[in-house]
Amino acid sequence: MPQDSDEILVAAKGDIYIAPVGTSLPTTEVAALNGAFINLGYTTEEGTSLNYGQTTEEIGAWQSATPVRRIRTGTSMAVTFNLLQFNRLSTSLAFGGGTWSNASATSWRYDPPDEDDAIAEYAMVVDWQDGSKKTRLVMERSTVSEDVQTTLVRTNAAVLPITLKSLKPENSGSAWYQVTGDPEYGTTS
Repeated sequence: MPQDSDEILVAAKGDIYIAPVGTSLPTTEVAALNGAFINLGYTTEEGTSLNYGQTTEEIGAWQSATPVRRIRTGTSMAVTFNLLQFNRLSTSLAFGGGTWSNASATSWRYDPPDEDDAIAEYAMVVDWQDGSKKTRLVMERSTVSEDVQTTLVRTNAAVLPITLKSLKPENSGSAWYQVTGDPEYGTTS
């Protein structure tokens, strides 16, 4: 592969959106999102981490000390980010659902999901841009999958750390997909 600085990715800016599962999904990186998608707002400067994982099982043979075959037994895609904005949407997302109610005319109460409640699911889109190159990662179904630990201190902004992990779509298809207008992906090298 030749050295090509145009293939270096710097995701200088981006946005994260969620919507109810079943919302129509974008098919290109520039298609307008369905109005049900809500931008989650500011994230920390670290941006977003994408983590694709797979589990495998090795098949051994009597005739070999080295595995003779490996099969995939599971895959996952996780998107991790730290939200800076605290509001109804971000709090409910971080804690996996729950309900809000008026405690009085000027105060609101949040109750996290009950242990018997189904885990809240979301459609999710992550957009990022490197100059004029736009890319989009889409998950039809995802759930919050990690603990949330927020530190409240005088000298720094509090954050809501969130990890959304993909689930298999109900109607078949990929658990996630990526679309891009980056011309580097259109060439074979």
